[in-house]
Amino acid sequence: MTQSLIWISLAVLCNVGAQMALKAGAVSDLHWQAFLSPAVLLGVALYGVSLILTVRIYAEFPLSIISPVMAGAIFVLVTLGAALFFAEPITARKLLGVALIVAGIAQLSRAS
Repeated sequence: MTQSLIWISLAVLCNVGAQMALKAGAVSDLHWQAFLSPAVLLGVALYGVSLILTVRIYAEFPLSIISPVMAGAIFVLVTLGAALFFAEPITARKLLGVALIVAGIAQLSRAS
């Protein structure tokens, strides 16, 4: 089980890292060269690793439980990462939304 938690954590962190990298490489004037920036390439690579790990995880756990758990962890970590790395505010409304997501995931995992 410990090894599974490591795989799950790595998949989630790769997904979050991919989103942070893509945000860092995002440009408003989208052109083909923008896709070759180091940040965007890192984001794509991290999404690829996350995909491979997620497929492995799905083989081991019930989809109806593991997918919401991973998605919830990603929501929480992206919210924190956006605040830390991009100075996006964490408002009361965002905190409430994240809390509701976490509460919903907790309910889903208990239902099984």
